[in-house]
Amino acid sequence: MEPDFADAVEQLRQEWKVPFEVEHRSIRLTEPVNGDPGSAVLRVLGTAQAASPVGAASHSPGKLAVGVWRAPDVYLARWTNGKRWVVGYRLPAGAKPNDYVRMEGRIPTRMETDNWYGEVPATVDEAFLDTGLLLDDPPFPVPPPVLRAPGPTPRVASATARAPRATKPRAAPTPKPEPAPTTRLCPSCGMRKALAQFVRGSDLCIDCR
Repeated sequence: MEPDFADAVEQLRQEWKVPFEVEHRSIRLTEPVNGDPGSAVLRVLGTAQAASPVGAASHSPGKLAVGVWRAPDVYLARWTNGKRWVVGYRLPAGAKPNDYVRMEGRIPTRMETDNWYGEVPATVDEAFLDTGLLLDDPPFPVPPPVLRAPGPTPRVASATARAPRATKPRAAPTPKPEPAPTTRLCPSCGMRKALAQFVRGSDLCIDCR
């Protein structure tokens, strides 16, 4: 084991109280962690940052994560619900993972260079391979996809359901009788006058008779 890597492992033994194993240049937490294994991987890389390149692996129920610190790049792969997602970060000159992980618990997204759901570039594969980690064959079993329970069966209307109430058609309104005329037109003078101005039995008004 190289001196820088051996020192990083010894520091990890002193600072961490969780069991782990070492293979090539990777540190693998053998017991499931509480919470996000990706965060645990970043903390391991931060503790062992002096040993670049160095890898780390962790898992929890239904989740798996592996990561690599190869200055100035950090690569973090997560498996959730059977799918793998790899994110690459590039740290500023002179910066190390612990500069961010210790304070924020993660690498800021502004430093993200790319991410991949399928095949990754050869340089990313090589970064993991340099530490003894394989993206296509991670050190812990890949969590299987979670099968969702089928949704509720839609309700079918019962054949005996009450039929909508029939409504009787409304009868047409009875027309109102027109009011009796109160005036008449005199054929002689051509003026319309009140009925009292006509003599019974005559069509002429009293003025024209």
